[in-house]
Amino acid sequence: MKTLDTAGAINIWKEEHSTMDVMVERPRAAQVAGMLHEREIPYAIAVGDVNLLLEREQGTVLNKLRRQSSANRKMDWHTFHRLDVIYEFMENLAKEYPYLCTVMIIGKSVEGRDLKLLKISNGDSSNPGVWLDGSIHPREWISAAVVTYIANQLVRNFQIQSESVRNKDWYILPVMNPDGYEYTHTNDRMWRKNRARYGECVGVDLNRNFSYGWGEKGEEGSSDDPGNIFFRGSKAFSEPETSAVKRLIVESPTTFKVFLSFHSYGEVIIFPWGYIGDPCPDYIELLEGGTAMAKAIFETSGHTYKVGSTKDLMYYAAGTSIDWSYGVANIPYSYMVELRGKQYRFLLPREEIIPTAREAMSGVLQLMDFVDKRSKSVQSCVYSV
Repeated sequence: MKTLDTAGAINIWKEEHSTMDVMVERPRAAQVAGMLHEREIPYAIAVGDVNLLLEREQGTVLNKLRRQSSANRKMDWHTFHRLDVIYEFMENLAKEYPYLCTVMIIGKSVEGRDLKLLKISNGDSSNPGVWLDGSIHPREWISAAVVTYIANQLVRNFQIQSESVRNKDWYILPVMNPDGYEYTHTNDRMWRKNRARYGECVGVDLNRNFSYGWGEKGEEGSSDDPGNIFFRGSKAFSEPETSAVKRLIVESPTTFKVFLSFHSYGEVIIFPWGYIGDPCPDYIELLEGGTAMAKAIFETSGHTYKVGSTKDLMYYAAGTSIDWSYGVANIPYSYMVELRGKQYRFLLPREEIIPTAREAMSGVLQLMDFVDKRSKSVQSCVYSV
């Protein structure tokens, strides 16, 4: 299986405990089906022709571009946008709401693109921090759309948000992997890694490049093969994109309380650990916080998101951002949110952008309430003692 994958015939989309989603090139489909049959491995065809979904997606984008010149393309959540539109949206928010928003360049990508971050704050230096990021895996377009939607809603409705939202500094990085994100729009829609060159191979899985648990569990947790889609890099934080995130969080005067990394697909809310099977010290607390998010999502849309640790719900994943944010940066509420959708996988139709974003935002807002209530409860206990 690994040989076929590195040759490009099989592209691993998703793994869980007992299942795996793979995209198989049509010329090799019969061979792969035969191999599975010989080994008595049950399988089912989830998407009969990925090209049909790609053509639909590309046709939607092209039609939108024909209606709009590049000079007046504006951010909305009725389609998926390129990097320049997302970055312009962030700059425009900062111009329109200068008392709330600041845009920062926290680093450069491998190919020299800016890593742009939006900070939303009422200016109170005692505010705890909330981190949101998207598109660490660039083929997961819905993650950038959801993160920008949340940013837009927070800023434009800041004064009517609950106290648990207004009393925090929001650090929002919609596209953590800008090189890969652009590459999915111009070359390979299913690209997962960044665009760093390692010999004849290209790309590091940035969500295997963080230091906590880096390289643990061998090939189960990540890969040392530059041709593998789970390649972890030459060392922890070898990539400028992950280094920039680490630097911003570690050197920030803000004490971060929440770390949310948005992905797709799977409809799960997961937390540490990923690199080992043992429960993390705050397993129950994280489970309850994730459950509060999942409940809010269900009440918004009727969609059920499972909640649990990375290893419990998915597989060993070593060197992930949430293991690092929890284990090293000491951010107590660290989650990875796998968004919709199970039916379309990475090729979520544009009609589902806003429903997905709305349910995700409901979950985020509920988590803020949960965090503040827990904080007050702890303070009360300490005071009583």
